[in-house]
Amino acid sequence: MSSFLERITTATATRGEKTVISGGEGVGKTSTAAHFPDPVFLVAAGEDSLGILHEAGQIPATPAFPPMDNWLDTCQALDELLESDKVPETLVLDALDGFEVLASEHIKNTKYGGDRQKFESYFNGWKETADTWRSFLHVLNMIADKGTNVIILAHVEVKKMNSPDSIDYDRWEPAANKYIWALTARWCDNILQLGCVQNIEETDGKAKARGTGDRIMYTNINPARVCKNRHGMQEQYLLGSSAEAAAKVITGALNL
Repeated sequence: MSSFLERITTATATRGEKTVISGGEGVGKTSTAAHFPDPVFLVAAGEDSLGILHEAGQIPATPAFPPMDNWLDTCQALDELLESDKVPETLVLDALDGFEVLASEHIKNTKYGGDRQKFESYFNGWKETADTWRSFLHVLNMIADKGTNVIILAHVEVKKMNSPDSIDYDRWEPAANKYIWALTARWCDNILQLGCVQNIEETDGKAKARGTGDRIMYTNINPARVCKNRHGMQEQYLLGSSAEAAAKVITGALNL
């Protein structure tokens, strides 16, 4: 057998992109992802937008697993997809905090007898949930290695950034527990944030935001938001006013 030194190469493995797409309510995360290439959705129970959008004629019929209401079913669905000969171009998980709830409830019920106080004590429950989440991301890695682009949709919330070298400030971040988000942020290739174009006007000494129906995507980290990309993307992309137009811009930027 040849040595590892003899097997050094400049070749890179071909795999799917791993992307978190975050945004506020109603900005079009689900409808945009439904227009990605050959999508299959895995939806946490309580995220009803896929079915509602289809019934309203806003998106085409989109393949989806049954809604996931527990963690073991979620893991089984992903294992079956991994072992299947079917390799969808895009797997969409909707949404990050919904699957986080399933994972944490599983740990609370199996390790702490369903006692939330014991689960929260010294953050031990969340640390164990993070171990489970690490395995979850590993399975998503293997699915991406088969060539599927893995997209995790996420809600956003304002969180305080405790800066060690300047004053503290608020910024938009994907809604997730800090342990879960730390793992997910390192796992993914891209963190993109969707929003609506806003014009700030000053009236009587007060700033007022005037929104439009046009959407925008942010791709690079700055003090206001958590983003990243590995494609040398522009800092911002105008996405137009439709989900189909937005999907075309995003998939083009990510080379999907």
